Parts: sequence; C-alpha cells; structure tokens
Amino acid sequence: MPNTENLILIQNKGKSMIKILVIDDEEIYHNMIIHALKEKNYRIETASSGSEGIQKAHRLKPDLIITDVIMPNMNGYEVTTTLRRENSFAQTPILILTAQTDMQAKLEAFEAGADDYLSKPFEPKELIARIEVLLRRNKRVKSTRVNEKEKARLIAVHSLRGGTGCSSLAINLSLSIYRLWEKPTILLDMAMTAGQVALMLNAPLKRTWTDLARFDAESIDIEAVNSTISQHESGLDFIPAPTLPSEASPLEKETLNGILNILRKEFSYIICDLPHDFSPMTLSVLDEADIILLLVAPEMASIRAASAALDTYRKLGYPPEKVKLILNAVIPRSDLTVKKIEDALSVPITITIPHIADKFVRAINYGKPLTLEHPESTLTALFEDFAFLLSSRKHKKNKPISPSDTWKKVYKRFMARRKK
Repeated sequence: MPNTENLILIQNKGKSMIKILVIDDEEIYHNMIIHALKEKNYRIETASSGSEGIQKAHRLKPDLIITDVIMPNMNGYEVTTTLRRENSFAQTPILILTAQTDMQAKLEAFEAGADDYLSKPFEPKELIARIEVLLRRNKRVKSTRVNEKEKARLIAVHSLRGGTGCSSLAINLSLSIYRLWEKPTILLDMAMTAGQVALMLNAPLKRTWTDLARFDAESIDIEAVNSTISQHESGLDFIPAPTLPSEASPLEKETLNGILNILRKEFSYIICDLPHDFSPMTLSVLDEADIILLLVAPEMASIRAASAALDTYRKLGYPPEKVKLILNAVIPRSDLTVKKIEDALSVPITITIPHIADKFVRAINYGKPLTLEHPESTLTALFEDFAFLLSSRKHKKNKPISPSDTWKKVYKRFMARRKK
C-alpha cells in the first residue's frame, strides 16, 4: 500500500506550485498566514520589510502578494505602487492585510493598486477565500482574451457638456454588450485628468493610461498594452484614467492610434468614454469610431453643446448614420420635450434614458453598476436592447451557439414586440 503523503507529492508533481509572497515586519503574521494556508498546495515565502519584499518579488515572481501597510522605511501602499509600475507585476494580485480598518485606509489601498483589502486579525477561512478569488480572477484575465479575425467594433460616448451621464452610459453599455455576446469587450476611460470609471466599477487602480504615455508609436506593443488592462469581476476589461490631474501624462496621437490598432485585434468591442472636448486625442477616437453616441440633457446649455458637436461632426465629414443622439433625462421635469429637442438639433433621438437619478447616484457611490445591481429592471432591459442595436452585423445576424442569458432576454422581448 503506497504512503498517502507520497501520493499527494506524485499528484502535485506535474503541476506548477502557486507562489505567494508575504511582506510583513511582524513574524507572528508570517506564521499565522503559513498556518492558515498549510492545507493548500502553496509555496510561501516571507519578507520583513517593503524593500526586501520588492527584492524577493523580482526573484520569486509570485502568483500573489500579501503585504502589510505599516512597515519601516517603505509602507505597503508604496510597495504596491512601486510593483505596479513594472510590467511583470502589473496584473499580479496584491492583497493588503492591515490592522487599519477605516474607510480611508481601504480607499488608499485601492488607489495604490491593491486588488483586495483584509483587516487584522483575520479568519483563516476568509483569507483562503480571498486568495482563491484573486487567483481565479487573474487566471480568467489571462484566458478570456481571444484574437478574432474581425476588427473590433469601436463605440465612442461623447458630449461637450459634463453632467450628462457619459460615464454611466459607457459603463452600463459595456457591461450589457459583454454579457450579451460573452465576447472580449474593453472600456477605455479617456478622461485623462479625472477618470471615474475605476471608482464606478469599485476596482483598484493598478495601472492607468499614464503608464502607456511613456511609449512612442514605434515602441508600443501588445505586452505593454496588456500590462495596463484591468478586469472587473464581471469579466469586462478596462483601462482606467488617473484620478488626479497631477498624475496625468499627455498621450501622443500616434501612440494612441497604435494602442487602438492593437486593441482592435484583441477585442470584439471597444467602448470609449471620451472627455468633453475636441482635443487631438478625442478627435483620433472619433475618427476611428464606428458609432458616436452623443449625449444631450433636456436643458438649453446641453442642447447648445450638442448643436456645436453635431456641427463639428459634419465639418469633419462624419456620415449622419455614424452619430446616434441619446437623451438622458438627468432632471425630473423639463419643458423641452423629445420633439422640441429633435426639432432644435434636426437629428432624431435614438433612445431616451428615463430620470431615475437616485439609482444612478447609488450605483456611483457604491461602485455597483445599475445593470448588475438591478438585472431585471426596465432600465437594464433598455441598455441590453440598445447594446444589441449597436452590435456588429455579424453578431446580430447569427444566433450564438450557446446563447447567454442576456441574449435570451433580448430575444424574448423582441419576439413579444413582434406579436403586438
């Protein structure tokens, strides 16, 4: 009869052991983590300071890093930020483990680029669960992107006036498209000086457009772009913008075009949340876009801004069918009806997003997009149906081999409308 321990070794022989690096200046927590994970097939190495942790990370190339916050010389936030600047650690899961429990500490952890946050003292089962979730998520990131022959469909969300709901539309539309087709979909937060997409997805800022701005058009490659892509727990990929203007770096037009060319080979759908301007970067995206969604609110300043945008589109030679006018009822009541707005702009409104400000505000505050938090709501149905309308002809024409739940809901509503 073979020894059980030997059987375990034989079973694990052909598998690569998961490597975890623990950075903490208190040895007791090294021992507690090792004890908590003793039943798992993990190789655990420890470091007693931030600088030692960075050195060991370079040597070990861990699959996951656990770091304390308060340490001498270099704290855990600084360790995380330093590692995130390097391509080889851009996607490595990092768990902040600390005695600090206030909300500010949690926000600082995510701002530094951590994936998760767990307070000391911890329950061993919770630590194991958090680690397994992070490892599964990282594995999914590496495996979900496929290289399709057809060039990605690029949708630009634009407005010359802030407060019209561009980011909310871009996020919920991106999620709806991804859940509809279950194809690689990426959301680009192009508001380079005050990005909000990561906040609205409750996701950490691992790397941003600033990390790509240092490349020129000749040196940008798929490895650099992939190292900057984050993934939401839903499976949606995104590139965030920095949240502070002081962290922003100008992105050269040629570099951006090179990035877009790389992404169009990697993804099926690209949704761009654009700044409220006609800067060279914005114009580059608008030129490349297959569809422009121009948002307008039912108030005069927004309508005037939409008129200026439409006039610019015409002067740029964009065909009328490329532009879809979206009315977002950001105020509860307005004398400016759909017909009055259409008459003023001489463009039909494609869809109207009804006024439900409380749900949108709650979604932003908690980082839980409306279409995920309320999957059966009428507004989610509106986004899903609109996502189908904007999808590529190839996808709309052919029923998926394994239809998603979202596709089934869209089809059911379509058939119900046909019977009326």
